[in-house]
Formats: sequence, structure tokens, C-alpha cells
Amino acid sequence: MNIERCPFTDLPINLRHKGDPGTMLFTYETPRTGPVVITDVAIMEARALPREDKNILAGIARNAYEEMQPPVTFNSGFLRNVRSEAIPFSFVDRARHFLKYLYSHGGKEYKPFNINSVTDSLIAYASSEEFERMISYLKDEDWIDTGMEYVGGAGEYHELTITKSGIKEVEKGQPRMPMAGLISQKISTGEHTIDANIEHARKAFFDEPTSFESKRSACETLAYILEPLRKELDGMFEGDTEFFFNVVNTFSVRHNKLSTKRINSEEQLEWIFYSLLNTINTYVKMKRKVL
Repeated sequence: MNIERCPFTDLPINLRHKGDPGTMLFTYETPRTGPVVITDVAIMEARALPREDKNILAGIARNAYEEMQPPVTFNSGFLRNVRSEAIPFSFVDRARHFLKYLYSHGGKEYKPFNINSVTDSLIAYASSEEFERMISYLKDEDWIDTGMEYVGGAGEYHELTITKSGIKEVEKGQPRMPMAGLISQKISTGEHTIDANIEHARKAFFDEPTSFESKRSACETLAYILEPLRKELDGMFEGDTEFFFNVVNTFSVRHNKLSTKRINSEEQLEWIFYSLLNTINTYVKMKRKVL
């Protein structure tokens, strides 16, 4: 089988690898999607999908690239269940996703961006036309300043920045918790190795410069600490931890299987990290009461 164009964007591809006949995995990249890994069957199925679904799939690939995550492997199952992915689907949610992207990629330090609606719309899982409307929406809300707009090139923005109001809008949705003490308080389990791993995870999550991968790794470390304690935790929390471990396993914190869902935002990692750390802290406190 030959592939010359991306089945999501119909753009010419740079084919990097064609798998052996047993797997038939193709790896390619385009300027709009970044790297894509896809099976031969999924290529044929993707071509018949509605444009909206193609934009979503291409957006998943682009966001993984932007967050420096390994490329998603697109197979038939992934294509069938794309609507269950943890991504924004409404117009407003996608616009806010783009705002958060600007914030986390330097916008909070007032870094200017050069944005092109054709090449960059997939960051918001959108067509270029819908992306233009998102830019208008964010500008009308005074969350971005579009800077210099090229007169001769529709949808091109030089030195687009997130405004002070935009920074406040993103930050008001971030955790401000009664558990804020978890950031600084020392958790002592009595096991030197475990305590060292907790501190390592905390540093990986909070110490600058952080990255998506360092935060995911911090969550993974805490999940491994909790795993041997599952039976004891069930006794303390009356079985509620089973749901929590299912969430940790379903999303790709510890596992890299095709059946896991992708984590596409740092907000998801924040929820998981604080939940894991608070569970460990609560476990230690309750254990001391028993002793």
C-alpha cells in the first residue's frame, strides 16, 4: 500500500517509515499535524470520515506534537471511539483550549506568537474558518491581542499575545486548593526510599522549568507508590479507590496501550497529581492514628 497524502488533511506527506507487512504501520509528518503513526486499515477508514472528525484526529496528532508527547497510534478502534477522547468539542471550549495553549507555551511571560490560521488551526481541533472565529471571540473577550494582521494574507498574525485579562482567565481555572500545603509539607511514611520518591515527584511537578512530560512522570511515580497499598486503601476509603485507580489506568499516566485515552492538558495532570499526593498524605495520617 502506498500513501502520498495525509488522510486527515489531504496534504502531501513526508513519509518517514513504512512498517513491515505484519504491522503495516506508516509514520509520516506534515506541517499541520506533526508526526502521525497510523495503520493501513485506518488510512482507508479515515478517508471516509466527516471533515469534523478528521480535524479532531489531526488535532490530536498536533497537540501531542506540541506537548512533546510520543505520536498517537491511529488504528480502527481509535477512529471509532474518537468522540470519547478527553478533548474539547464545543466552540467555546476549543477557543479556551487555544488560550491555555498560548498561556502554557510562553504566553504567561508575554511571549509573542506568529499564528497562521491554516497551519495552526489544528491546535484548537478546528478548521481554519472556525479558528478565525475563535480568534475573533478571544479578541472580543479581551483575552488576546492579535498584534499585526497581514493585510495581504488572511488569517496571519504577527506578535499575537495573551493579555493580562487572558492570563487571569486561565489562572482562575487552575487549582487554588485548601490542599495547597501539600506543595510544601513533608510527607514522612517511615520508608526512606518511598519518602525520597515522593520528594522527587514533587520536585518534578513543581520545580521550574516544568514540562508536560515531567508532570506526567511525577504522576507515574506517585501511582507506583500507591499501587502496593490498594488493599489497605480500600479498607480506609470503603472501596472508593477502585474508581480512582481505574481513572489512573484508563488515562495514559502509567500505561502506553492503544486502549488508553490520551491526556492532552496539564489541567488533567494537576487533578491526578493532587489526588495521588493527597491520598498518600491521608493514608499516612490515618495509619498513624491506627498505630
